[in-house]
Amino acid sequence: MTTSEAVDAMVKVMAPYIGDTMARSAIEAHCQKLGIAATVSRDQAEALLAKLGGGLNIFLGRDKSASVIAEARSALAGLEARR
Repeated sequence: MTTSEAVDAMVKVMAPYIGDTMARSAIEAHCQKLGIAATVSRDQAEALLAKLGGGLNIFLGRDKSASVIAEARSALAGLEARR
């Protein structure tokens, strides 16, 4: 899947909890740190979700963070299934 598609899908999941701007900024920053460029592999997506989950723990707590990350993982799986 393209990075743009993945970012948009994750922002849609995270925005209700931390806002659109914060979600997009965090996701894009972690993409840069992880060296994710034009496309996202399954392994890169998992690494990205792990990083995002750690940050969400601070804002949402562990249980809600795990729920949001599971929802984002499902959204990404949906993108892959459409291909």
